Amino acid sequence: MVLTRRALLKANINKSQQIIRLPWVSDEIVFVDVCTRCHNCLSACPEKIIVKGDGGFPEIDFRFGECTFCTDCVKVCPENLFTPVEQNPWPLKAKISEKCLSYKNVVCNICKEQCETEAISFTPRVGRVSQPELVTEKCTGCGACIKPCPTQAITVSYQYNQNDLLKENAS
Repeated sequence: MVLTRRALLKANINKSQQIIRLPWVSDEIVFVDVCTRCHNCLSACPEKIIVKGDGGFPEIDFRFGECTFCTDCVKVCPENLFTPVEQNPWPLKAKISEKCLSYKNVVCNICKEQCETEAISFTPRVGRVSQPELVTEKCTGCGACIKPCPTQAITVSYQYNQNDLLKENAS
């Protein structure tokens, strides 16, 4: 779980309020220490999904749209906060909750229509409408599926694989 120091000190540890930083930001502590909160990234984002978060630090709000990985936020940042843009932008993955209309036997596949990487598919079920299936390996965590979901059944969260955790613990 990624937490700001403020949230930790306030004991505001709530998974549903997970902070999503900008793509290619790999270290939360370095980010909070180095980010000057100049907000150049907010102005540069063509999708307008970068917002002022807790303490004025920029964070992503997928309710406004998706990240297209355009790198504009990286280009305008005067600080050395980002990993190379050739790397994976972040370990974010989507998750579909039980609030999904398909689980209530209502036909809806708008998330599939929005998913450019085809990480979301719908599998037919006997006696029920097709059910969503998410292939996390294909998911880029762009958030394109979040805004159009009529029931807010989709969230994204940081998901690290075992190798990432081993590297982080070794350093």
